[in-house]
Amino acid sequence: MRVLDSSAVESRLILADEVRSLLAPHARRRAFGVGEHLWHEGDDTGMLVAIEQGHVRIFRGLGGRKAVTLYLFGPGDVFGFMPLLDGRPYPASAIALDQVTARVVRRVDLQKAFRRDPDLAQGLIRLLATRLREAFARIEQSSVPEALPLVATALLSLLPATAEPGQLLVIALPVRSAAFAEALGIVPESLSRAITKLVEAGVLHRLAPRRFQVLDPDALRTATRASKAQAALPRRRPRR
Repeated sequence: MRVLDSSAVESRLILADEVRSLLAPHARRRAFGVGEHLWHEGDDTGMLVAIEQGHVRIFRGLGGRKAVTLYLFGPGDVFGFMPLLDGRPYPASAIALDQVTARVVRRVDLQKAFRRDPDLAQGLIRLLATRLREAFARIEQSSVPEALPLVATALLSLLPATAEPGQLLVIALPVRSAAFAEALGIVPESLSRAITKLVEAGVLHRLAPRRFQVLDPDALRTATRASKAQAALPRRRPRR
């Protein structure tokens, strides 16, 4: 059974960094306030977004007040480009979960950039392909009773891109646990059990309901790759 391991996430982030560099001459900085929509489902105009700070929720309404979280994007992520490639409306809405700062490129400017720089178009297509592969892997993982590898991968993606030796590593879930689990395709109970296992193994330390200190980043990476992730967790020494 394949899992979405840390190497897949790191490869996607490296590719996203390359795309951001190609976008730099065509992008402008923009800020979005908490709760502000970047676009709504069905909008036919939009923008490509490269987040520098903050988090964005991508969701789709199912009628009434119910909505399903499809993605949670944070610093380093590039998204919003699919409708700019195929000319069709956005299939989901995007909303800022906190104060967001990003580099954005409007549709008309992106089309001009494609004509000037074919490498940019190829980079976005490759990035879209990695997202599709991740989606297939997440679907496969969601059918596995053990959710630990999927949860570990999601938590790993919340770590800062760069960290100094000895730096305190703290991560925070950008949304409530139920919405975070929904974005991963698992039930909240599975998320809670996986996090509890990581806490009990000494990989995480719970600072608040949605805030954790990462005590052992290497063990967290190992948990994303193991076919039996529970067996790969370090054993906490019993207290004397």
